[in-house]
Amino acid sequence: MMNDGKVEQVMLEVLRRLEDDHAGLTISPVDDRTYVLTEEDILRDLTIFSDEVFDAETEQGPTALVVKFRNGQTFRIAVKEEF
Repeated sequence: MMNDGKVEQVMLEVLRRLEDDHAGLTISPVDDRTYVLTEEDILRDLTIFSDEVFDAETEQGPTALVVKFRNGQTFRIAVKEEF
């Protein structure tokens, strides 16, 4: 489990990257709570978090993140928007 300092560090890095490339977010000028995310946006954020949390290699595809641990385990995390 991450300590509060590590969580804050990860969140600051995510926010910095969002500010740098706008991460595909579309913010409505009328309502700051209205925005649009893509599967790639979610996967990019998961990649950032996994880089800080897991001792593993990650590969991001268009709809899935593959996490390869040094012990030989591999996980595929798929993302699909539900309507």
